[in-house]
Amino acid sequence: MSELADPGTVDVHGDPPPDSMTLKPDRLRWMFVFLISIGFVGMALWLGPHEDPLLFWGGGGFFVLCALIATPLMFGVGSTLTLDNKGFTCRTLFRSFRREWGECSAFYPVSMGFRKFVGFSTGQDEAAHPNIAAANQAIIGATGMLPDTFGLTADDLSNLLNTYRGRARGLVDNGQD
Repeated sequence: MSELADPGTVDVHGDPPPDSMTLKPDRLRWMFVFLISIGFVGMALWLGPHEDPLLFWGGGGFFVLCALIATPLMFGVGSTLTLDNKGFTCRTLFRSFRREWGECSAFYPVSMGFRKFVGFSTGQDEAAHPNIAAANQAIIGATGMLPDTFGLTADDLSNLLNTYRGRARGLVDNGQD
């Protein structure tokens, strides 16, 4: 069962989390992606279409696309994670989704490639896409995953999400079900 604590405490000072908060991705990481992409575009332009057309159009085009995607994220306008007392809304460049705290399992760090993200499960996602949910469960150990850690570590973000989830459920469960 869960370890009961004072509902809503989030830090060592015992300060409760705000009723609503919005997190944005790490701008420095996206600035790094932007600069690397621009560097590769510069190399493709330097070679030119006559030297190696595949590298010019393929590589240059791919890194132009990477730079275009990194630009709004670098300025903090392309993606957000909004937490409130009822649930969370994750907005990325091309889509947005909302989950209620009562629908979600505990949040926990999961590894995907070389990075850690925050994973969770919902019955809604499992019912809507059972094959994808099963594949995700086998690959990362969760049926759902947030696309970014929004400037926090995966551990810190999962603790914050579990605090909001616990407060909505009337207890703080530190990620335990």
